[in-house]
Amino acid sequence: MPKRGPWLSRNLHVLSVPLLLATLAACQKNVTGPIIDDGSASTDLVSTESVIGIGNIIWQENADGSSFLNVMCSKQTATSYGMTASTNQAFSGTKSARFELRDTDPENHDGTRTEISFPVPTTNKFWYSYALYMPGAQYKDEKYDEVITQWHGGGGITAAVSLRVQSGHIYMRTLDGNETDLGVVEKDKWHTYVYHIIHSSGSDGLIEVWKDGQKIVTRKGPSMYALTGDFHLPNWKMGIYKSAWNGTNTTSTNLRVLYFDDIKYGSASATYSEMLPIGGSGSTTINDQPTAPVSVTSLNLVNAETEKDIQTISNGSTISLSALKLAKANIRAVTTGTITNVRFELSGKQSKTFTDVAAPYALHGDDGNGNFFYGNWNPPALGTYTLKATPYDSRGVAGVSKSVTFTFSK
Repeated sequence: MPKRGPWLSRNLHVLSVPLLLATLAACQKNVTGPIIDDGSASTDLVSTESVIGIGNIIWQENADGSSFLNVMCSKQTATSYGMTASTNQAFSGTKSARFELRDTDPENHDGTRTEISFPVPTTNKFWYSYALYMPGAQYKDEKYDEVITQWHGGGGITAAVSLRVQSGHIYMRTLDGNETDLGVVEKDKWHTYVYHIIHSSGSDGLIEVWKDGQKIVTRKGPSMYALTGDFHLPNWKMGIYKSAWNGTNTTSTNLRVLYFDDIKYGSASATYSEMLPIGGSGSTTINDQPTAPVSVTSLNLVNAETEKDIQTISNGSTISLSALKLAKANIRAVTTGTITNVRFELSGKQSKTFTDVAAPYALHGDDGNGNFFYGNWNPPALGTYTLKATPYDSRGVAGVSKSVTFTFSK
């Protein structure tokens, strides 16, 4: 079926800008809690532009139309190249929305960003989706993160829910500080993301995320800050925001380019199948259930001189190097399922982050022939450590991780 351009519908309301702004102000007065939408009331957003869509899909954009990003959303960019309709990549149709940010870009809206921002909603249940393409040559991995999607409730603090990219991984940060790893960044190919969020500061909050037709997150509980003071119902923003470039700061990279296509904003009545981006081939599959997760079942201490496991490391254990006659050490992850890579995060007396992309998966890696490396563990520094190992499947989806805290002694 041909793809609709944004607002290509006969069912449109046309309202004057003053009336819309007045309605927006009225809807936000004396709000002490979320306006709950059970699906029976209208879920239209109040737009700062002059058009509001009718139906389950409130807003849709694939960059093919003449009104590229000119209705409902506002543009937050300081450059002419920050947002463009590009023919370089396309998931649906012939163009996509290209976002570019450089470390030399002037700040706008109090940050180094190129984002689109939607109005503050008047209800709290919505669907969101898009197809995302990260070009490897223009999106190098680095340790400083950037936000690519966020739901911001004001209050002068970080967004209640945001998607961030750091060190080659996409993760979701929530208002409780928890970071959920959504998988390795797979560049130079399109991926679809669908989000269903009930924005609430209470136990009825919900976040659901699907990637490439597979459900990867179901999180119940608070998903927004309580509506006190300057806080408001979260409004959706997407693009690139890199706070590490604020002011005159720089990092190891100086360029970020992302492509988004088939962007959709859905009401509470929308369905997953309506929201799922469909590519030109129409081959995107629908699968509401996650595949069986991969997992790390244990972490084994390895003697890197004999290439043999010594023992399984239990949480809270003390390991005597002299008793084991251990000088060169490594730690191997024991896994189940079809693993693509394992990310190791070590903190304590010595710290290290390393992703091993081939079995055996080990903290310090190996030469591929069963000979384990030992890095700076020759011998390891005495002290207490915490090691977390997270496995990833072929889709880049994180499985069940394993964490242990242990101590090396003489």
